[in-house]
Amino acid sequence: MGEDVGGTRPSSVSRTAGSLAGCRCKPGVGRRGCEFRRPDSRVAVAMFFSQAGARPRRWEASQSEHKKWVEVFKACDEENKGYLSREDFKVAVVMLFGYKPSKIEADSVMSSVDPNTSGILLKEFLDIVRKKNEAQVYRNEIRHIFTAFDRHYRGYLTLEDFKKAFKQVAPKLSERIILEVFREVDQDSDGHVSFKDFEYAMNYGQK
Repeated sequence: MGEDVGGTRPSSVSRTAGSLAGCRCKPGVGRRGCEFRRPDSRVAVAMFFSQAGARPRRWEASQSEHKKWVEVFKACDEENKGYLSREDFKVAVVMLFGYKPSKIEADSVMSSVDPNTSGILLKEFLDIVRKKNEAQVYRNEIRHIFTAFDRHYRGYLTLEDFKKAFKQVAPKLSERIILEVFREVDQDSDGHVSFKDFEYAMNYGQK
């Protein structure tokens, strides 16, 4: 396996390095809409984050989870309308996920429902909750990978961390390309890649 990338967690890195996916990046478009400075670094970014292991996937709820979602829907539909209003939906999210949706999230959900209905129907609600759970699972996977590469538990990755990670995931890449990848991900050029930077790049690598 080579050098220990994760301190006491080398198996975490080896698992994430084992899953290969094709590059699905949009050519020439970098983080936050910026153009990538070099095409070879663009390819390297795509390769690294596609090979790192986390991939969005369809998440199927268990029978008990599905039952819980239906019960929450019914509890929030106090007047038995057959749908959830905007405020009903906010309460349901608090019950299931423990936070109150922002105005932007609520607007997005309400704009996506069938315009011929007065609110969110049960089928639509179940689909919304399933997708939120998928996103949560995927974010947890990204966090797991980031933690495995964060060798010193500092909450950010340095260039040296990237070199060690690439040694596991893409050992044939030159240090020049690795440096370019690091610069692309470290958009504020502070020499550190935060989890937010890392998560953005992971999500970009799946587009």
